[in-house]
Amino acid sequence: MDIIVFNTFKAATKLPLPQIASYFNLNLEAGWKEYIKIDGYAIEKIFMYESVNKSVYLYKYGCITFVNFKHHEIKHFLEYLAKIYVELDNRFMSKFSEAHIMVIEDNMVRLWEDSDEMYKYNEILVDIAATVLAKSTELSKIETELNKVLDEAEKLINYLNTGRLRANSQKVISIIAQCTRFKYRTIESVRLLDRPPEFGKTMEIRKIFDEMSNFFELNDRYSDMSSRTDVLDSVTEEYFEFKHKQSERRLLIFEILLLAIFPLMHFIS
Repeated sequence: MDIIVFNTFKAATKLPLPQIASYFNLNLEAGWKEYIKIDGYAIEKIFMYESVNKSVYLYKYGCITFVNFKHHEIKHFLEYLAKIYVELDNRFMSKFSEAHIMVIEDNMVRLWEDSDEMYKYNEILVDIAATVLAKSTELSKIETELNKVLDEAEKLINYLNTGRLRANSQKVISIIAQCTRFKYRTIESVRLLDRPPEFGKTMEIRKIFDEMSNFFELNDRYSDMSSRTDVLDSVTEEYFEFKHKQSERRLLIFEILLLAIFPLMHFIS
């Protein structure tokens, strides 16, 4: 029995795939490409020794999946990326990661250790698992950020409940800015759950991708995140609507005062 070990890290906000592909003389296809894969001679060139069955997947949205890498090899590869001017964020790597194992028995693969179903080994199984782990890791980062933004947005609700729309206006502006930045950044995550074209060529490959996605609950997590993002939208919209109505009321009161003053001035004169 053999195992395939996966370790995925959120390494940066984004990764410059064209720059990395150019350095390793990889052909990056035109159009939207989710990841590039580094293996074989390119890996051996970095480590200066034979590296059988090792590969690295680098994703546009900043995640990296290492296959059959030891801890010191992961560290060495990241240091190598830094040398070719790829900016990495150690804070992300310490917070957002996934690990997974696939079991191989007689050239048949279990997608996870206690799975009853087995598939004939094919390199694309590794590609799929690496990609699903990267998507799960990126979702974890978005979920964490959303939790923080919602905690801040709750303060807007408190302002609404007390009617103190002008209270601590600098803090309110900061909260609104955080909400807006989050919504702007997550626009790019709309394609996060898309099945890459290479994973849709046959019914079996599509099935494997969907099974791995379900194992990591990608669709359920994304739906939950979308629902909570809707809550975030409703909070900010309600705040601005309430504030707009309050401004209209102030304007109406001012107009009434003006109308009341004109006859009074006429009477005095």
